[in-house]
Amino acid sequence: MTIPESVAAAVQSDDRSTSNWLKFVIPSTLGAALFLMPVPGGDTWTIPFGVMVDWLNGNFGALLKWALVVVTMASAVLTLWYSYGPGKPSTPMMVQYFRTTAVWTGLRCLGAVFTILYTTGTGPEWIISGATGGTVVGALMTNLLALFALASFGLPLLSDYGFMEFVGALLSRTFHFLFRLPGRSAIDGLASWLGAAALGVMLTVQQYDKGVYTTREAAVVATNFSIVSIPFCYVIAKLVGLSDVFFAYYGCVLIIGFACALVLPRVPPLSRLPDDYKAGTTNHIDTTVREGETLVQAGTRLGLARARIAPNFPEFIKNGFDNLVFMWFSLVPATVAIAMIALVLVEYTPVFHWLSAPFVPILNWAGLAEAEAAAPSLVVGFADMYLPALIGKSIESQETRFLVAILSVSQLIYMSEVGAILLRSNLGLNIGQLAMIFVIRTIIATPIAIFLAHYVVF
Repeated sequence: MTIPESVAAAVQSDDRSTSNWLKFVIPSTLGAALFLMPVPGGDTWTIPFGVMVDWLNGNFGALLKWALVVVTMASAVLTLWYSYGPGKPSTPMMVQYFRTTAVWTGLRCLGAVFTILYTTGTGPEWIISGATGGTVVGALMTNLLALFALASFGLPLLSDYGFMEFVGALLSRTFHFLFRLPGRSAIDGLASWLGAAALGVMLTVQQYDKGVYTTREAAVVATNFSIVSIPFCYVIAKLVGLSDVFFAYYGCVLIIGFACALVLPRVPPLSRLPDDYKAGTTNHIDTTVREGETLVQAGTRLGLARARIAPNFPEFIKNGFDNLVFMWFSLVPATVAIAMIALVLVEYTPVFHWLSAPFVPILNWAGLAEAEAAAPSLVVGFADMYLPALIGKSIESQETRFLVAILSVSQLIYMSEVGAILLRSNLGLNIGQLAMIFVIRTIIATPIAIFLAHYVVF
C-alpha cells in the first residue's frame, strides 16, 4: 500500500512523542477490545460489540422499527429530489449519497415502499408475511440499524489510528509468500476485515488507479481479501441462531477465506489477468517493510505515522456521523429492496429452486440434513450476502445452518455491493468473470464448511 504524502511526512519525521504514542495505542486497544476480545454473553462467549448491539435491540427495538421507516422514506425522497428533481446538493456528502443512477434510485424507492407496507400491515401477503417482510424488515434491517450506528463510531478505532497498519506490516511477508502479492496488500485486506468489504474494494481500486497494483494484483486483492467484516459476521451468526458458537464460526470463515485466497490467484480467470500497471501511472515501490527493519519496527513506524494524522475527537465524531449517514441512507434502503425481491422469488416462485436443483443430490451425498432447503443458499448469495442466511435461518439442522452462514460471508462476490463496485472499476472484470469467481469460491467453501461443521464445531 502506498503511503500518502501526509503519512510519508510523518514517517520521515519519525514522530515518537508521548502524545502520538497515546493516540496510536489507546484507540487501537479500545478497538481491538471492542471487536476481538471474548466476553461472556449468557451461556456462551461473544464480543463486546455484540453485547452492545443486543442491548440496543433489546431496549430500543420499537424505536428502531420506526426509525427504519423514517430512514427509507427520507432516502427515497432525498434521492429523487437531488437526482431527478430541482434539488441542488449543498455539500459533497449530499452529492455522494443522494445523487445516484436510476437503478439505485429505484431500489431505494422500493425499499421505502416495502418497509412502509410491512410496518403498517397494509401490503399484500407476499410482502407482509413472516417469511418475507417479517424476515427482512421486521428482523434483519432493524438489527442492521443498530449495528451500523455502533459500527460507524467503533470501526474507525481499528482503521484510523494505526492498528491496521501495524498488523498489516506483520502480515506483509506472509501475503507475498502465500498469495503472490506485494506486502502492502495485507493492509488493504485488513481494511476490509476490520472495516467493510466495500471499503476494502474501493481502497484497492483507488490503489490500482494510482499505479500501486497491477491489474492482476488488484483483482486478486479485491476478490479474495475484501471479506465481510467482524460486525457483519456477528449479524449473520445471530440471524441463523449460531451466536453461541460465534468464535468457532468466524474461525471457520478465516480458514475458508485462506483456502480460497491460496487457490483463486492460481486459476482462471484471475491467473490470466495481465500483470501490467494502469496506463499513465508511475509504478510504486513497496515500502511496507524497509531494508534492515523487522516486521515489528515497520508496523510501529507505519502505525505511528497513521496516528499522527488520525482524526482528533471532533473529527472522529464527524467522520462517524458521515459513516452513519452513508450506511443508513445508502445501504439500508437498497438492501431492503434486494433482499425482499429475492425472498419473494424464493417463497412464491420456483426460480431459485430450479437454479439450485443440481446441488441437492450433491448435498445429500455429503450427508447434509435438509439439503433441499439449503440448496438455494448456494446460488442466491450472488445477489446479496444476507440472502443465504435469510433463507437458511428456519432450517432446523445446526450443521446445515452453519453451512449457510459460512456461505453468506465466504462467497464474497455479491452484486448488490462488491460486484457492482468491481464492475464500475477500471479493472476490466466483467460479470461472467465475477460469476466464475463466485462459483469457484462456493465450490471451495462448501465441502470445507461441511467438514468443519460435522467434525470440529458440532
